[in-house]
Parts: sequence; structure tokens; C-alpha cells
Amino acid sequence: MHPLLRDHWLVVPLFAIGIFATGFHAIPILTALYPALLLHYSRKQWRNVLFAYVIASLSTTLAIMGMFDGDAEAPSFQHPGTVFGLSLFGNVVVLWCLAVDHFMQHTCIWQRILVFPCLWAGSWLLFTALAPFGDIYVYSNPVLGWSDLVQAAATIGGRPMIDFVLALGSTILLELKHSWEAPVFLRDEEDAGEPISNPIHFWKSPTPLYAIFIGILLFYGGIQTSIYPGSFFQVGYPDYVPETVPVGCVVGPGNINQELQLQHEHWFNKTTKLAEAGAKMILWSEETAQVHDPDEEASLLQRGKDIAKEQSVYIALTYDLLGPIQQNKLVLITPKGDIGIDYIKAHPVPFVEPQPAGPNVLPFVDTPEFGRVGAAICFDFNFPSFMLQSSKNKIDLMLQASWTWGPIGTYHSQGNALRAVENGFTMLRCGSQGLSGVFEPVANGLFTQHLPSVNDNDYIFNLPLRKRRWTLYGFIGDAFGYVCLGLGVAAAGYRLYKIIQERRSSNIEI
Repeated sequence: MHPLLRDHWLVVPLFAIGIFATGFHAIPILTALYPALLLHYSRKQWRNVLFAYVIASLSTTLAIMGMFDGDAEAPSFQHPGTVFGLSLFGNVVVLWCLAVDHFMQHTCIWQRILVFPCLWAGSWLLFTALAPFGDIYVYSNPVLGWSDLVQAAATIGGRPMIDFVLALGSTILLELKHSWEAPVFLRDEEDAGEPISNPIHFWKSPTPLYAIFIGILLFYGGIQTSIYPGSFFQVGYPDYVPETVPVGCVVGPGNINQELQLQHEHWFNKTTKLAEAGAKMILWSEETAQVHDPDEEASLLQRGKDIAKEQSVYIALTYDLLGPIQQNKLVLITPKGDIGIDYIKAHPVPFVEPQPAGPNVLPFVDTPEFGRVGAAICFDFNFPSFMLQSSKNKIDLMLQASWTWGPIGTYHSQGNALRAVENGFTMLRCGSQGLSGVFEPVANGLFTQHLPSVNDNDYIFNLPLRKRRWTLYGFIGDAFGYVCLGLGVAAAGYRLYKIIQERRSSNIEI
């Protein structure tokens, strides 16, 4: 075989698989295998690390090409240059992790296996915390439907633990090549002469340990997803199923139809219709209405207060305030006509929302019917550190008003739903061109209800009335991810130190 073909035959498969391992049409099994393929290719030689970065960036560009297709009248793929720039920027995490992994290849087996997953989990967390894009770009988005694994990992260590588990599976998979080269499965060289039946090898081999680790996670996740509080053992439904109440969702146009946003009475008519149908909480999707100034805002809020008192319901109004300072707002009105929450979006979408960010404080209000209720808007849910305030404040129910565009609706909704699992709250989501419904602190739980919702519609869901679930992640926050990052960097630093010491020793001998 020609050396060039031997060294780079993976380029085309990596590019093709990458399109369906990330982005809006990702296939979860490819998402799980993709880091292993990148590692296998990048470990061959240093220049392959850079090639892998370029390949990943090109693949991701095609996978998310419609990310900024906000103009419904224009053709698809409206901002390819911006998407390519985003891909290059996001895949710096991939470049960094592959480079350190290549640097660590001539170390012991445990460093080869553990450094990459630690850096992968910790670096994506750092990217999420520092970059203005939150976690919308993180590679693990497509696997969030694997309920038992996601349930366990997210409630223990949040998304970083999901990333760690997937990356660890990749390095374990690559160590299988040693089974083709040595008579003993995954042993260090110093153990090569010992019999395979020696039980020491079992505990020194990463594959069975990884299998045990995954088994424990799946067992723990299975308990959470299969056994509801109060349901054990074979308890009848009436004895543990909580009361549910109807809640409503009014889906507006978002910021793509300003003429429709100005038809306030149209949206209040839908709100009244839902209240008369029995809804006790009614949430508008993001930017359903628009007001030009504080006087128009006061009129909008007064109309909402009148309906809330008349129908004895909670109404969460969402609207754009254009002046004197543009704001993307959510205001929750109580059945008494009081304002319980007055919130400005804390994380505007880069390149899409030019308005200034609101305070980085998650609002909440105590209610007799729903417990402690919090609220945030769309992209706010892509920032785990921001949403951790829901655990600190023991919020039972989170309201999420959202608006998405182009092809990103389902992808974005599924990533946002992870916040409910991590922090143990129930989420009522009302989204324009995305998923709307009830999302539980249990992945694919009994009361999870959602459907794809399009503009100018209204829906009713049944919300369970219950307190939040305690989660370890809600208690320790992102500590797992930052510990992983610290360990990965420390291992790489120690490796660099040893190399420098060895070279100094060689120079002294000479």
C-alpha cells in the first residue's frame, strides 16, 4: 500500500461520518464513535492532528450549515462564512485535546486512556463557560436520548460527565488494538509473561473496569428512570401518581413577523381561550409580542393583568421592548394581577440579538399552586452555570419561552431539556419552531409531553405538581468537569516536565 494512502485513508470516512456525528442530523452511534476515529487518525503523526482539526471543522460546517437561517423568505444556508468561522472556533477544543493526546502516547496505558477523556470533558465545559455560545456546540448533544446513561451521568456530574463517558469509551476502544499484537488482552509490557488467568490482570485491564463503570451508571440511571418516588414495590397508580393540572402554551411568531407581533389582542384571545379550557398557567413563546416604548409596555401588561385576574390564571407574557433600550422580556403575572417575575434575557444569541444582556440572575417566585417557579428565555438554558441557580434556589418549576429558526428547533430543545435532568426541576417549555411541552427531571419520564410547535398556535399540556428532585450535580455544580480539566492538564504538564528532565540528563552525560 502506498504510504500516503496508508496514513490518510481515514480522511474521507472522517469527513463523511463527521457530518452525521455532529449537528442537526446526527446519528447517536456515530457521535459515540467519532472521537475514536479522530484519535486513531491523529495518533499516527503530528501533522495528522492539524488535518483532523480541519476535517472536523469542515464536517461540522456542513452539519450545522443552517444555524443562522433566520430569514424565512431567503434560501437555505444563508451565512456559510459565519458557520465556518463558528466551526473553526468550536473545534479548537478538538485540536487541543487531540494534540495533548498525541503528546501523551508514549506513556503508561492509564495515561493514554484517561488524559483525553479528562481534557475532553473539562475543555468543553470551559468552552461553554467562556465562549458566548454556551453548550449549543458541544459534541454530545445527539446522544441525549440515551435515557439511562444520560440520567445517571447528568445528575452526578452534568454534561461534562456525559462527555467524559463517551470519550473514555473511545480511548478504551482504541486500546483493543493491543489484543491483536499480544497474547494477553490489554496488558502492560511488564505483565506479558504472566498467565492470562492471573486475576491481577483483570483489575489492571481498562476494558473490564470500563464495563463495570458503565454497568454501575446504567444501573443507577435505570433506577431513576424506572422507579418513581413512592412507586416501589408495584404500588398502584393512584397511590403515587401526583396531581396534574392543565397548562397552556401560546406560540407566537418570534422576531420574524413584526406585523403579527403587534397584534396584541390576537395573542390575548388565544390566552383567554386556553384559560377557559382549564389552563392554570399560560406561557407565551419568546418574543410573541412587541412594544415600542414603556407606555405600550404598560398597556400590554395591564391587559395581561386583567385577564389573569378575570380567569384566575398565571400568565407569562413575552415581548420585545424596542425603546429606549431594546430588551427581550418575560413577565409572569399572578392570578391576583401582581407581577411575580420581571425578567430580561441574560444571554442574547450572538450575531442574532444585538440588544444588551440582562442581569445574570435567575428570577423566581413562590406560588401556592406550583411551588417555587423560575423563568428564563431560550438561549439562557444553554449556559449550565447560569441554570445552576435553579438548584441553589430550589426551584420546582422552570418556565422556558423560546424561539428558534431554520433547522435548529429539535436540536436546541433536546439540549435545553438536559437542564431539567441536571437540576431536578420540571420544565414547561413554549417554543416557536421547536419543541413545546412538559419536560421532567427524569429523561423520558412518565409525564414528559412534547410536540413540534409552529407559529401562531396554542396547546394544552398536563403538568405534574411536585417538588424538585435533589441531584448531586445541583449540589457540586461543575466540579466534576473542572477536576477533569485539572487532572488532564496536570498529567500533560508532568509529562512535559519528565521530557525536559530526560533531555537535561542526556546533555549532562554527553
